[in-house]
Formats: sequence, C-alpha cells, structure tokens
Amino acid sequence: MNRKKVLVETLPVLFLCVLGGSLAGYFLGSMAEIFELIPGLIIIVPAIIDMRGNICSALGSRLGSAMHLGLLDGGLTSDVTYENFKGTMSLSLFVSVLFPVFLLLTSLFLPFTITFRILVVIALISVTTGVTSAIVLLLVTFAIIWFSIKFKIDPDNISGPVLTTVGDIATLIIMFGYAVLFGGLLL
Repeated sequence: MNRKKVLVETLPVLFLCVLGGSLAGYFLGSMAEIFELIPGLIIIVPAIIDMRGNICSALGSRLGSAMHLGLLDGGLTSDVTYENFKGTMSLSLFVSVLFPVFLLLTSLFLPFTITFRILVVIALISVTTGVTSAIVLLLVTFAIIWFSIKFKIDPDNISGPVLTTVGDIATLIIMFGYAVLFGGLLL
C-alpha cells in the first residue's frame, strides 16, 4: 500500500469532515426549541445519527470490497448493489422503529413524562427521519463508489469519513424538518 496515496486521498476529506462536524453541531444547537417542544426527542438523536453512520459506512465498505473484487464491473446496477440497497433500507426501517420503544423503556428513569402523544410524534419523527436519511445516504454512497471507480480512488479511504459526516448533517436537517412538521401535532 502506498502511504503517500492514502494520505493524498484522505487528508482533504478528513479536513472537510471536521468542518462538516462543526456544521452538524451548529444544526443540533439550533434545534433547542424543538427539543423543548418535544421532550425526549434529544434522547434518540445520538442513536439516529449513529445508525446512519454505521449502516451506510458498512454499505460503503461492502460496495468498496465488491469494486475491488470486480463485482461492480457492470456499474452500480448489479445484483450486489441491489441486494445491499434492500438490506440497508430494511435495517434502517427496523432500527428506526426500535428507537421509540427504547425511549419508552428509558422514560421510566427520566425526570419528565413521555405521554402517548409525544411518543407517537417521536415515533413518526424517528421512522421518517431514518428512512429519508437512508435514501439520501444511499445516493451519497453510490456517488462515492461511482466517483471512486471513475477516478481510480480507493473507496475505503474516503467512504467512511464522508458518509458519517454527511450522515450527521443530513440526518439532523431531516430530523429538524420532520420535528417541525410533526411537532405541530402537540400544539
């Protein structure tokens, strides 16, 4: 492995990821009013953000391996891509449904009450955010793999950091939008 090649491919990406992480922190800070309106939502934010990074980074790694093995010679329309797409969407939906359940269990130890209406709103936010951000990150993942194939860059050097950073930003923006949309049900 050529260390210089790895450094040239990863250093600019990591710098942009630091800036992206700061942007994600800004979006999280701007959601303070939403967290006051929907008590308990802040508890599932780390889980939803982490889910996006974990699922889509794994997808990027699988597609990168498929590229190295020559399984993507036909491009991103192969069976490998389709099966990974189905798996990513299924896992995203399943895990997004679990977050409100864990919130309900956690709420037994919280200093405030999670009412049924709040739980329904959080469930709506969790599932719609999980599925929508999965679609966005799937597109970003496929773009990274396409870019890597086209410019002969190792996707393993860039997919993980890019997907986790873009996932943080996109998930927070999407969650904010759905929280504003569904938060109106609590008024």
